[in-house]
Amino acid sequence: MNRLRGLTQRIWESNVDEGRIGSLELNAFLAQLMGLPLSGFFPQSKKQRFRVLATSCLVLPCLFLYVSLETYDLVLNWTDVDVVTQNVLSTLLHVGYWFKVLNTFYHYTEIKDIVIQLRFLTRTCVISPQQRDTFHRLEAEGKLVCLIYFCLVVFSSGMAMVMLLIVPDAMAGKRFPFRVHVPSQLPTLVSHLYMGLSTIWISCGIPTIDNVNVLLMNQICLHLKVLNLAFEVLQPDPEGRLPVEPYEWMLSIVQYHCHLIGLRQRMERIYHLPVMFQFASSLLLVAMTVFQTLVGDGSNSSVLIYFMLSGVLCQIFLYCWFGNEVYEQSKKLSTSGFGCDWLQCDKRFRSSLLIFMLNADRPLLFTAGGFMGLTLTSFANILSKSYSVVAVLRQMYAKDQA
Repeated sequence: MNRLRGLTQRIWESNVDEGRIGSLELNAFLAQLMGLPLSGFFPQSKKQRFRVLATSCLVLPCLFLYVSLETYDLVLNWTDVDVVTQNVLSTLLHVGYWFKVLNTFYHYTEIKDIVIQLRFLTRTCVISPQQRDTFHRLEAEGKLVCLIYFCLVVFSSGMAMVMLLIVPDAMAGKRFPFRVHVPSQLPTLVSHLYMGLSTIWISCGIPTIDNVNVLLMNQICLHLKVLNLAFEVLQPDPEGRLPVEPYEWMLSIVQYHCHLIGLRQRMERIYHLPVMFQFASSLLLVAMTVFQTLVGDGSNSSVLIYFMLSGVLCQIFLYCWFGNEVYEQSKKLSTSGFGCDWLQCDKRFRSSLLIFMLNADRPLLFTAGGFMGLTLTSFANILSKSYSVVAVLRQMYAKDQA
C-alpha cells in the first residue's frame, strides 16, 4: 500500500501542510482535457486558462449538437423496440452528461468555495501522524478510483472508434453507440470522425464530471475519519495527563463537526437533482443494456454494450460506495465520543460532549433527490428493479417479433 501511495503522489501530489487535494486537482486536469473548463482547482497561468476556455468553446457546442442529433434519431425510430433501446442507451447517458455539466457550471462558484473550505480543514485539522496517514491513504484511493473509471471509459470508447473505422457501413448511424442522424450533406469521412470523436469526448467527460461529486464525498468521508481519530487525543498517558486542554479540544471537535454538516448540506443542495436523474436513468440503462446483451446478434455493437454495462455499473456503484462510506463513518462519531476519558473531565466538557453525541446520532447521508440514500442497499435495489424492467422489455420484444 505504501508503494501504491507513493506512486499516486508522483501522479499528482497531495500535501497536508499546503492543503493540496491531489485527487480533485487530477480530476480537474482530466476534465480540461475533455473540454470542460474546470479552472481554479489548481494553479494555472492566464495563458493556460485561456487555452482551456478556447478548447471548451470549440468542443462543447459540437458535443451539444451531437446529442441533439441523437435525440432526433430517437424520435424518428420510436416504433422499433430494438432500435429504440439502442438509441436510449446512448441518449440517456449523454443527456445526463449535459445535465450534470450545466448543473456544475451553474453552481461552480459554490463548488470552488466548498473546495477552498476543504483545503482549509485539511491544513488546520489533519494534525496527528494517524490523521495524516488517513489523509494520504484516502487520497490514494480517490486518485485510483478517478484513474480506473476514466481509463475504463477511454478504453471502451476508443474501441468503439476503432470499430467504426474498420466497419463503418455496419456501425455508422445503424448500431450502438452510433445511433445518430447525421446530415447526409457531410462527407462520409467527416461524418464518421464526428461520430467517433464526439462519442469519445462525451464518454470520457462523464467520469470527470461524476468524479467531482464522488471525490467531494470522499473528502467528507476523509474528514469524518479524521474527526473520529481526534478523540484519541483525549486518552490520558500512563501518568494520567492529557496532552491538550479537554474543554477547548472538545469545542474544536464540535466546530469541526458543524463545518462538515454544513458542507454536506451544501453538496446535497447542489447535486440532489443530477444524482436523482442519474439513478432514475441508471435503472433504465442497466435494464436496456442487459436487454441488448440478451437479444444482441453477436456483432461488434454487442461487444461494446458489454463494456457500457460495466461502465454504468461502475458509475452508480461509486456514488453508492462513497455515500455509504460517509454514512458509516458518521455513525461512528457517537461511539468515538463516548470512548474518550470523559469521566475525568469537568462538567463543561461533559455537556459539550453530550451535545456533540446528540448531533452525531443523526448520520450524514447523501441522497438522490431526497428519495433514496446513496448506500450499497440502494445499489442492490437498482439491480433488482432493473431485472423487472428487463422482463417487460423481453415481452415487448417477443410481441414485436411475432
